Parts: sequence; structure tokens; C-alpha cells
Amino acid sequence: MIAFYIRHKKNANEKLVCPLDADCGAVIHSDYSVFLGLPVEVLGMAYYGVVAIAYGVFLMFPGLVSTFSVFAVLALSTAAFFFSLYLTSIQIFAIRQICSWCLVSAGLGTAIFFTTLAGSEFGFLSLLAEYKWIILMLHLFGFAIGLGAVTITDVLFFKFLRDFKISEFEADILHTLSQIIWLALAVLIISEAGLYLPQMEILNHSGKFLAKMTIVAMIVLNGVFLNIAISPKLVNISFGGRHEHQKGELARLRKLSYASGALSLTSWYYASALEMAQNPPLGYWGLIVIYLFMAISAIFISQLFEHSFYRKTPLSNPIAK
Repeated sequence: MIAFYIRHKKNANEKLVCPLDADCGAVIHSDYSVFLGLPVEVLGMAYYGVVAIAYGVFLMFPGLVSTFSVFAVLALSTAAFFFSLYLTSIQIFAIRQICSWCLVSAGLGTAIFFTTLAGSEFGFLSLLAEYKWIILMLHLFGFAIGLGAVTITDVLFFKFLRDFKISEFEADILHTLSQIIWLALAVLIISEAGLYLPQMEILNHSGKFLAKMTIVAMIVLNGVFLNIAISPKLVNISFGGRHEHQKGELARLRKLSYASGALSLTSWYYASALEMAQNPPLGYWGLIVIYLFMAISAIFISQLFEHSFYRKTPLSNPIAK
């Protein structure tokens, strides 16, 4: 009903009453209110509807309750829980407005997740172990989608800059690709947790696993920085029509956008290489030192490329100014 209420007010272009005295409209009408072309409140209605039907069927027909059906509901609830965390973080750090109704919806999603987690009679770890093959398939899927999306993003970024600017349409394409990367990252983290928990004692002593998790954490931090600091100003960074681009905030953000893109690409490829490696000869610190060397080298090359590219722009020519 909350998701339906938000959808109704949004379609009618009516103002939501926000008990927290914030601007709910700024949240539900922001660029982040649509995920991969679908309004998030519609995704919420679909999720809550499926969960309600599933539990209704479980109550009326107990014979249909199987390990697979419980695993499916648990997987869906886990995905919704992490998606709620993502949306709440966007409200706090990117939009900087809090929607009361969105918070209540996120709270209900969290409650569903934890009651599902605690209420199964089959045992959480046993479910993860039994359906490890599904979790592993999702894990590889997350790597494949993330690696492809981050590669396409970097290729399109430089293709869009051939005219020394990024239009609103091009920025929207990059924003959609960013959402795909976040989706892949969420699938990667959730599936990694599903693989980790049944065998945590073994993996806690695996240098490969710990190095991979360190790099995934770096990907998350870099992605947060991109979403908060760079993406909202991407068009302004690229246009720079009448401002001095050689110094100031826009120049710093332009350089950081190149560095962040290089770091993202290097991190995804290195993490994927670790995933494919069977028994790397190096321990945790050896793998991290190689990663740091590759990341620093990539950032350095990106700054050289940025400097070379900027010298070709009309804006860098005093006569053109």
C-alpha cells in the first residue's frame, strides 16, 4: 500500500505529506527514482506482491513448502534488503533528502528479510550449501555483467568526449550503465556471502579470497565516490563553456573522473582474474601489492591521457577562448 501510495502521488503529480519535514518530492522525482527504466515504487509493488502471494501459498498449502521455495523467497528478500540499503544511501548521500514513506518501506523490507532469515525450519547454512551451484552461477553472472558494463562505460566515455563534451543524453546512458554495474556488484557481494558463510573457516585463511574481497570493497568505495562527487556534475565538467577549466573544482573533478574510471576498470579485471585463478602462488599481501602497482600505474596513465586530451580541446587554446 505504501508503494502504491507513492506511485499514485507520483502519477498525479501531487505532493506527498512527509512526516520528517523533508522534501519527499525531491526523492520520488529524482533521477534515482528509476532503476534500469523501471520506477522503484513499481519494483517495490512487485516484490511485496510476490512475497505476499508466496507466504499465502505456504500457509494454505504447507505441502508446497520445500527447500527450493524457501531458498527462492530468501534470495528475493535478500536482494530487496540490499536494494533498500542502496536506495537509502542514495537519499542520504546523493539526493540529501529523506522520504519518510521510502524509509518505512525500507524498514518493512528489512523486517521481512530478517524474519525470513530466522524463521526457516530448514536451516540457513544448509540451504546455502544445498544450492551452492545456483549461488555460484549468480556469482559468475555478476562478474560477467560487471566486467562487461564497466568496459563499455569506459569505451563510451571516451567516445562521447570526441566532441569535447558530454550531453544530457550521453550522461543518461552512462547513468544507466552505472546502475547495471551496481546491480552486478550487488549480485557479486550477495552471492559471495552465500558462498562464504558455509565454509568461512576455510576462506578466512585464503589469501585469494581475502584479496578479492579487499578489491571488491575498493570497487564499492570508488563507485560511491563516482555517484556522489562526479556523476551529478558530469555534464558541467565536460561543457565548461565560459569558466576557467584549468583550475578550480571542475578541473579537479575532471582529473578525478579519469582516475576513478581507470581504478574501476583495473579493479574489476583484477578481481575477475583472481576469481578465475585456481591456486595463485602468492599470498594476500603479494596479491595486494600487485593490485596496488597496477592501480597506481593505471591512474598515472589516465592522468597523462587526460592532460594530452585536454590540450586538444578548443578550451585550452587562448585564441579560442
